[in-house]
Amino acid sequence: MLLPMLFAGVIAYVVLAAAFLIAARKTNTRAKLLGLAALAAAAPGFSWFGSFGQQFSSGHCYSNVVQLIADAVEKTNRPKILAQEIRGLPLYGYETECSEVEAASRELPNAFGP
Repeated sequence: MLLPMLFAGVIAYVVLAAAFLIAARKTNTRAKLLGLAALAAAAPGFSWFGSFGQQFSSGHCYSNVVQLIADAVEKTNRPKILAQEIRGLPLYGYETECSEVEAASRELPNAFGP
């Protein structure tokens, strides 16, 4: 998910730079350089928008995972076995891939997701 958003941000940035250069073709060199400096200063903003979008989709994914695990815990009659299965979920700290955790959570007994 991150790669397409990063790619879209780069494309939008290049289109913005090209639009500026076309619009500023009849201005003096100083104005062009100032505009290009402003575009360069805006690059972190495009990166931030991409990361914000990624955080939103990740937050939605993790909310779904928590719901699946809660359903499994609520309906279990074998808590020790379920606890072992939950400990076996692919959780790796900040390197955790939510889609992997979600797929593994769907395999828990009594975890019924959409």
